[in-house]
Amino acid sequence: MKKVLDDIQVFCAVVEQGSLKKASEQLGVPHSTVSRRLDALESSLGLDLIKRTTREISVTARGHQLYQECSPLLASLTNSINAAVADEIRFNGELSISMPVRAGVDFLGSWLIDFAADHPDLSLSIGLSNVNQNLVREQLDLAFRVGPLEDSSAIALHLWDIPYVVCAHKDLLIEAGLVCPKVMSTEQIQQITITESQLSALPAVVTLPASQWAFQSTDNQTHLFTTNQKLTLDDLGLAYHSVGNGRFVGFIPEVMHTNPEVLEINVEGLTPRTRAMYAYYYGRRHTISQIRHLVGYIKQRYAAQESE
Repeated sequence: MKKVLDDIQVFCAVVEQGSLKKASEQLGVPHSTVSRRLDALESSLGLDLIKRTTREISVTARGHQLYQECSPLLASLTNSINAAVADEIRFNGELSISMPVRAGVDFLGSWLIDFAADHPDLSLSIGLSNVNQNLVREQLDLAFRVGPLEDSSAIALHLWDIPYVVCAHKDLLIEAGLVCPKVMSTEQIQQITITESQLSALPAVVTLPASQWAFQSTDNQTHLFTTNQKLTLDDLGLAYHSVGNGRFVGFIPEVMHTNPEVLEINVEGLTPRTRAMYAYYYGRRHTISQIRHLVGYIKQRYAAQESE
C-alpha cells in the first residue's frame, strides 16, 4: 500500500508540474525514478494514466479522473503527516545556510530570521553569496540557489520559477536608433522587437555566474546568447540599476523590472528562459527533518507573498 501511495504522489506531481523533469525537481528524485514509479502505478492499476513522448506529456481521461479524486486526499494526508512530524521535530543545534545576495536582502533573509525567532533553540548561520558554493567543502547544511548548482550530487528541491526579461532604458534604444518617438506610437515603443544582431550591438551588463543569456527558440531549443559585454557584476540589483542609468541592456528577473523608463525588449524568434530557485542539501540524519521543515516554511512564505 505504501508503494502505491508513493506512486500516486509521483503521479500527482507530474500532472501538477506538467512534465517528468519538473516533477523530479519538485520531489528531489532522479528523472528515471519518476518514470519508473509512473510505470509501476499504471501496471498495478492496469490503466494508462499519462501518454509520454520525448517532448511532452498528456494526461488521459482516466488519469484526470484519478488526479481529481486523489489530489485533495493526498494533500490532506500530507498536511496531517507534516503537522504530526513537525510536533516531534526538535529544532536545536546549528544550521549553516547560504543564499544569493539579492534574494537574501529582499525577502529570504527576513523569512529565515522569522523562522529562527519561532525556534529559539535552533541557531542559524546565514551567509549571502552569489557564488555557487560546494556544500561539503564550505560545510553548508542548506543552500538556496538559482540552479543548476556546481555540486550535482546534492538533493535539489524546486521552490519557484523566476521569469526573466531583456530590458534597456528608452534613451539607450533611442541612441541606438531602435526607438524613434517622433514616428513610433507609445504602444509600438512599449512592444519593441529587435533582431539578435541588433541586440548583440548593444552594450550589455552581465551578472555572474551566468556569463551568457539563455533563451528558448521557437522550436523549444535552448539558445545561449553571447552579449556585447561591457560591464560585469555579481548582483542583480546593481545590474538593474546600471540598466536604469541608460548605459546598458540587461537580462533581469521580471519581478525586478519596475522603472517605467526601462523598456522590456522582445528578441525576434527568442524567448528568455525561465530560471528557478532551488533548495540544495545533503540532509544528514540529524538535520534532514529540520531542513525539510524549514524549506517547507520558505515555500509557504513565498506562496503567501505571491497571492497578495
